[in-house]
Amino acid sequence: MSTLSKLFKFVASRMPRVRGFGSRFYFGHPFLDAWFAWFPLNQIQFDGAAVGEIYNVASRIDERKGESWIVEWTREAERVCAYAETLHNGEHTFSAANAFLRAYTYYRTAHLATDPTNYPKELIATYEGLSKCYARFVELSDIQAKAIKIPLRSDGRGDAQHLHGWFFHAAKPADETPKPTLLWLSGAESIAEDVYWWCAAEGIRRGFNVLAADLPGDTATRIENPNVLIEGAGDRGVLSVVDYALARPDVDADAFYVYGISMGGYRAGRLAQIDNRATGIIANAPMLNASEVLAAVKDIYKASKEAHGWAYRMFWQYGVNADQKLKTALEELVDGVWGRFVVDPSSISVPFLTMAGENELGHEGIRQAKEFHETCGSRAKGLRITTAAEGAGAHCQLDNFPLARQIVFDWIEDRMRERTTS
Repeated sequence: MSTLSKLFKFVASRMPRVRGFGSRFYFGHPFLDAWFAWFPLNQIQFDGAAVGEIYNVASRIDERKGESWIVEWTREAERVCAYAETLHNGEHTFSAANAFLRAYTYYRTAHLATDPTNYPKELIATYEGLSKCYARFVELSDIQAKAIKIPLRSDGRGDAQHLHGWFFHAAKPADETPKPTLLWLSGAESIAEDVYWWCAAEGIRRGFNVLAADLPGDTATRIENPNVLIEGAGDRGVLSVVDYALARPDVDADAFYVYGISMGGYRAGRLAQIDNRATGIIANAPMLNASEVLAAVKDIYKASKEAHGWAYRMFWQYGVNADQKLKTALEELVDGVWGRFVVDPSSISVPFLTMAGENELGHEGIRQAKEFHETCGSRAKGLRITTAAEGAGAHCQLDNFPLARQIVFDWIEDRMRERTTS
């Protein structure tokens, strides 16, 4: 590493951490370090990444050059993907499936840093790469999962639109009886494929179907369906996925649960307010008013180029005009779009669990999560704040996925036992 790079790393390490993260994992630059913790460190679980591979790539990245992140992770993805094809051609099916899953992770990590303004070609190329590798993993593994198209509720204009998603079948004895099912609602930077690590790989082993879909306002939806934008509070997309899930004969409508993370935590709280078909809902972490939690985003125009790229990606996802001044566009995103994302928890009646990391998006994030719990109208409500002492103080437990999954599924299993004995 050059002296200049070492100096940059030293200075960057003293910058404020990304909200929701209290620890440093590898990089001095806080934005890159947060991405590194989310992807690919978390993907080591379920053979989704290898320690040697990810630290080898990390050592090649020049923190002073944002494009270095995209180039190096893409290079590793291409290498591992080619290796997976070689394994498959040699009839090593199990090994090929795992290699495709690792290649997915590296494409996914590269994709996280792309945006349609600065890296439009890379945005599409990395998405196509991760989609291909994930599909190959599912095809070659023993997991019973299928890509699905979910009809989007009509907007009154007669346009037939669909949402991309995945449905994972419970890995219990192969019978035709409906199974308990968990719907995962993703965050603003997530895609449906991410569900594997958040809850699908473990959920299917616990006997649950697991479902995830890209909604209006999500990255993948903008790529797959460029004309589908989020409307108002985003209710139409979430309700469409619930409609789809409960219409399936393999879904037990009396054991249908919803789990939302990050922006999906808002969506989960919103769903609990407007619809009572779920048996129980978990929000990690819920918001009363998304724009107030995310108000600090309006200051990104003062931050680094990487942060600007993140902002342009958000503009594109949510349909904000990126040609205006950056400061003005940020205000429109936070106050205009996210300002419509509000929830009244007093009207909630379904069993509801509030989760949050103690560093949850700063003071306002954790304050709203606690107030949400206090004012939630459900008679069966719970609150779980995870801490740094547990290795789980970060936003949505991005530093401790196993603990987060245990909390989610154990709460659901407790609710199921209560229903059985009552």
